[in-house]
Amino acid sequence: MNIASEPVNAPADGPDPLDSGVVRFLGLTGTDDGIKLNDIRSKAASELRRFGDDLGQHLKEIDITVPPAVQLRSAEDGKVAVFGDHFGKEKIEAFINADTRLMKWFKEVEVLHEILRRAELRGTGQTTEGQHFNLGLTSLGSIAFFSAD
Repeated sequence: MNIASEPVNAPADGPDPLDSGVVRFLGLTGTDDGIKLNDIRSKAASELRRFGDDLGQHLKEIDITVPPAVQLRSAEDGKVAVFGDHFGKEKIEAFINADTRLMKWFKEVEVLHEILRRAELRGTGQTTEGQHFNLGLTSLGSIAFFSAD
């Protein structure tokens, strides 16, 4: 069971997978108790909100309005793709993929949520295989979710 106060750096079957680089990436200080799932959730939620707010402002500047919602996902070529039908699909993809800061930030948000997803599935017998991270930009803010192939 993964609760907010459960350490995620001490799995039952192996050594500590969260090294000091991950601690730095998360912006945490690391304690004797390890990194808590709540620490990662908090960082993921904060970065998701900040990224969504920033991207929303940039999209307004290029005349893309929300709604309709925008669903982003990593493409196999490493770029960010708009998933589904959206009137500004090509314009959004071109804008995000031309801005290395936005691409890097999207990838960081994706990694944070993948860490959370793996922690949530730990001990359930399920894996993340076939699941894809999605970032939805809506008129009420941004959301993160996983979808199957």
